[in-house]
Order: sequence, then structure tokens, then C-alpha cells
Amino acid sequence: MTVVSANVIGLDLRSFRVQRRAAFTLIEILLVVALLGIIAFTFVSGAADLFRTKEPRAEEIFWQGVIAARQLALESDQTVTLRFDLEKHQLVWTAAGSTATQTLAFPGKQLEFLPVTTQGMVLLGGQLTETDSIKFVRFYPDGGCDAFRVQLVDAADRRAVLAIDPWTCAPMIAALPK
Repeated sequence: MTVVSANVIGLDLRSFRVQRRAAFTLIEILLVVALLGIIAFTFVSGAADLFRTKEPRAEEIFWQGVIAARQLALESDQTVTLRFDLEKHQLVWTAAGSTATQTLAFPGKQLEFLPVTTQGMVLLGGQLTETDSIKFVRFYPDGGCDAFRVQLVDAADRRAVLAIDPWTCAPMIAALPK
């Protein structure tokens, strides 16, 4: 009996070994799929927030009305009155001598124009409420307006009182208490 070496026949023993290919394990694939799912969920929920219409706040609508009334006064070179229609829940502004009115729906519960100085106050439901109000405010062709404050009550019953600068019709910043 003769023993023949595999090298003599021309066979290479290394070719009989199972060559291992580079591949991903099942755990690695599941981990990547889970991470992609988390990223996709985050992206979709964030994108949904971008496209969802946000409900306008009472303060934003008030400032839109102030800007529009002031702009009308500047463009028409006439005095413009701005008032709040409680029945229709709208801000209404009209140029002097004109019958055309412009309106803007107000999302809050109440809007009151107040004088600059506090004259009368009542405690209602734990909230200090002013009793004196102004029916309307005027915006002038020079860009100014009546000196006034406004009290806004939003849909969540939060009250805010803003002081308005009569020269610029912009909000006045209150000084910090000393």
C-alpha cells in the first residue's frame, strides 16, 4: 500500500476548507432595522408638528389688528378707529369718513381697551379686574395712536394687560421693581 501525498496529486487541502464570507449576523441586522425605525418615527412625528396648523393666540391677533389699523392710518392719511365688537368677537377698524370696515376674528374670551391710568378695580374670581374701559382707540396718520392699555383674556382665562406706547403703537416694557 502506497500512501500518496495530496500535494503530489495536485490537490490543495486549503481549497477543501469552507471559506467564510464576510456577512452580517441576524442580531446586527435587527439592530439596524430598529434604529432606522426609531429615526423614522422621530422624523415623521416632527414633520407632523411642522404641518399642523397652530391656533393663533389672542395676543397675536390683537397685534395683527393694531398693525393693520396703524398701516391703514398711514396709507389713507386719515384717522382710523379700532374697537372690539363683543357680540361678534371681532376687532373692527374703520378709517374716518369711510363706511368700509375691516375685521379680524378674536380667539380669546375678552378684549378691553383701558385708560393709561388705573381708575377703578374690582376683584373678580381672584383676579384683579379694571372697571373703566374705553370704547375705541384712534390711530393717526403720523404713525401715533391714543395712549391706552389693553386687557386680554384668552380661551384659558389667562389675563394679560399690555401698555401701548402712543408714539410707536408698540408694547411698552415695564420697569423692574427695585
